[in-house]
Amino acid sequence: MTDYSCSITAHHQPRWFDLHELARPDVVRHIEFYQSTGSTNDDAMRLAAENTTNLPLLVLAEEQTGGRGRGSNRWWAKNGSLTFSLVIQPSYYGIRPECWPLISLATAIGISDALGQCAAGHQIGLKWPNDLHLNRKKVCGILAETISTCSDRMVIGIGLNVRNSFADAPDELRSIATSIIDETGTDWDLTAVLNQLIVALDDRWHELGSGTLPLQETWSRHCVLTGKQVSLLAGEQRVAGLCRGINDRGALLLETDGKLQPWFGGVVRIEDLA
Repeated sequence: MTDYSCSITAHHQPRWFDLHELARPDVVRHIEFYQSTGSTNDDAMRLAAENTTNLPLLVLAEEQTGGRGRGSNRWWAKNGSLTFSLVIQPSYYGIRPECWPLISLATAIGISDALGQCAAGHQIGLKWPNDLHLNRKKVCGILAETISTCSDRMVIGIGLNVRNSFADAPDELRSIATSIIDETGTDWDLTAVLNQLIVALDDRWHELGSGTLPLQETWSRHCVLTGKQVSLLAGEQRVAGLCRGINDRGALLLETDGKLQPWFGGVVRIEDLA
């Protein structure tokens, strides 16, 4: 008989989370909780290598001191932000290996669903390939990583600014980043927000696996890059062009010198902020 329970390992007593409320075996099979950790993705990578770990696995921390973004970027996290990682087995959702690059995009769409509940009436934007904006400022980052020792598993790290006001953030961040409380004035319960997130992600990953996720259509409604002049750094190559959205394979479409070219990876910067 299959065990559909959810186990919990709490290394400290949580202050802001109700772990038993998060223990939903329909979407999470094990929860690993830390009061403070360097990076939930690093913890998740270590736990994912242990074949005895039940998946999906939620690695959650109330404080993350060394969160990583894409490349050399770091995630600025203060008390009241949601910092967590999920270890998933894409095949559980029916996601074929060739569709793995789309998991990050499907994750962003799932988070936008949850944001729509927390910040109804506010502008939610998707910035390819792994950021979400709220009222034109970054509110969430995603870091999807594969595991060299476990080819059938993936780690999805998420940092979402919820109750952590940017009033005391470094000056260079105030104009580009925000939190839900700063934009809506609502002091959301972190457990409630996280529950909304993991349910939305489970739904979107299943849709991706079944081929029913309208990826291109949904992304186009919220894309903050479409119609903007952008530059893209892919490895050592830098290109500039007019963004035309994404295609059905999740590639960013850039028009340069009248030619449309798809790009499947890279770091994008908006050059035209008008």
